[in-house]
Amino acid sequence: GYSVKGDNLQDLAKKINVPADTLEATFKAYHEAYKLGKDTAFGRPEMVIPLDKAPFYAALITPGIHHTMGGVTINTKAEVQSKAGKSIPGLFAAGEVTGGVHGANRIGGNAVADIVTFGRIAGTNASAYAKAH
Repeated sequence: GYSVKGDNLQDLAKKINVPADTLEATFKAYHEAYKLGKDTAFGRPEMVIPLDKAPFYAALITPGIHHTMGGVTINTKAEVQSKAGKSIPGLFAAGEVTGGVHGANRIGGNAVADIVTFGRIAGTNASAYAKAH
């Protein structure tokens, strides 16, 4: 699984394959910061949980890409544009391979709307192009 439970810090350290003394020192440092009400290690503004009672949990966290800002440029017909800004006949695109729909940035929460909208536009126009050629 992506998360594990330890009955104590030594148990948790074994399950996540880290040195128990290092994990214990990390928890001790956190608890000291909690008592002071100031996190000097990471600058957290609030220390609301003392983290001093078992059981303890750990979760696997890895970085991932959720949106890219590059890709081929398309127009409102989902036609791929050349570097010169001209439509490339018969080439349509939608989704994460495209870029520039919102300008130099993206509007948060709109990825699915882009994919669905431009997917339909690209499909409709690609079908029409194929029938005409």
